[in-house]
Parts: sequence; C-alpha cells; structure tokens
Amino acid sequence: MDRYIKINFTKMDDLKLNHKEYMVLNYVDSMCKNGSEDYCFASNNTMCNQLKITERTLYRILNVLENKDLILRKTKSIGNDGKERRIFSKLPGAKVADIYT
Repeated sequence: MDRYIKINFTKMDDLKLNHKEYMVLNYVDSMCKNGSEDYCFASNNTMCNQLKITERTLYRILNVLENKDLILRKTKSIGNDGKERRIFSKLPGAKVADIYT
C-alpha cells in the first residue's frame, strides 16, 4: 500500500523542522486526530516501517519534537510485559497535513 503526504512547507519552516521531523510530527498528529484514541498508539516498529526511517532516527526526532513542545510522551510500566508509550500531539485542532492511503 502506498502512502502519500501533503507537505505545508510554510508550516514546516514556521515550526523550524526538517522534512523527517515534520513527517513524524504529521504521522503522530494524524493518529491522534483520526485514530480511535486521542493519542498515537503506533509502536516504534510500525512507525519506522511506515515512515521508512530507522529506530535511532525515530528516537532522535521524537526527542526534538518533545523539546520543541510539539508532542508529549507518556510511558507507564505494565509489569513483566514492559512499557506502554503514548504520544500526544500538542498541535492545535487543525491537522498539519493530510495523509492519504
């Protein structure tokens, strides 16, 4: 399945993000606003596969986005099963860009 993203370059410049950072932010934001939950529940593996980036790149980008106060990550321990992570978008109601499948 091919996925396409519409990029608002003015918004990307306003947020001072590079194209990969903007792509991850858009993915998280669209999951929060179009998904069944109000947060991004996609695993790192899913996000990396869908966005064609490495896990190391994803961690770096999530740190940048959190430091710029564009997302909020909440993690909680779920016993022997590890941790559960939720990523919340802190963007206003309008989506950054539309993702089409």
